[in-house]
Amino acid sequence: MTDSDAYSRYIKDISPYERISPEREVALSMIIQTCTNEEQREAAINELIHSNLRLVVHCQKEFERYRASSRISVMDLIAEGNIGLMKAAKNFNSKFDEADGNEAAAVRFSTYACKCIKSHMIRAIKNARFIHIPEHHFGYWSEMENLQREHGDMLSDSELQERMNLSEDALAFIKLSTHSSVCMLEDLAGAGSEETDGSWNDFIASENSVNPFEEACSSDMRSFLIRELNSLAPRTREIISMLYFSESAPTLRDISSMYGISSERCRQICVQGLNRLREQMFSRRMAIEPALCAQSCAA
Repeated sequence: MTDSDAYSRYIKDISPYERISPEREVALSMIIQTCTNEEQREAAINELIHSNLRLVVHCQKEFERYRASSRISVMDLIAEGNIGLMKAAKNFNSKFDEADGNEAAAVRFSTYACKCIKSHMIRAIKNARFIHIPEHHFGYWSEMENLQREHGDMLSDSELQERMNLSEDALAFIKLSTHSSVCMLEDLAGAGSEETDGSWNDFIASENSVNPFEEACSSDMRSFLIRELNSLAPRTREIISMLYFSESAPTLRDISSMYGISSERCRQICVQGLNRLREQMFSRRMAIEPALCAQSCAA
């Protein structure tokens, strides 16, 4: 399920929950703050939360322009807002007359909850960024966008500084922070082109993968050693093969007991065989290098 499908499904799921009246908010607040029955208190909190789920979606739309650069999904942002809504519902204490609990609240729950919801959303966007952006920058961004939307391109930097009460360096830093998005490996590279269409992950080499050149060199070296080992004496070849190519990794003592010789003699045979291989590799290199030089000069 894509992010847009999940969002549409969520909107459909919360559509049955209707907003409640201010008088009902007062009654629920009284239950939450004074009721000793835990079940009734939880039911009041759930009703207050369910009736304001659309408020979270409304708040989320205000942060849509920041969400793309932070790489947080719309459902993750809504989930963070719902956490703020739940905290607001548990702590909401409406101003009502104790003598008449049916009096409408002086402060609607939506006004109180918006601050908690937006606070959690801002924190989620900030934490999702690879580049740290202070929380108060979101307020500056909104103010600068509103001014630019109102006055268009006619608004100069000096006028922005005066209206936002910022210094020249602070305004430059605010502008720079609005372009702090980063490129993800999952982003499409060359979208629309048949030759380069794909994600960046398809074009960037992985540090954990095997280097083709190193693997080719290792394969050639392995083939060379196997071929040169066959030119050694049978016992020398077997001892070197068991020491360096066997998965069981036997010790010199284990191998010496197999051949009925001392460990020191086993070590000497191994050293002599390795020296012989080293000499063969050196002679092969001296024979190949002149031919390579001749080819390069001819080219």
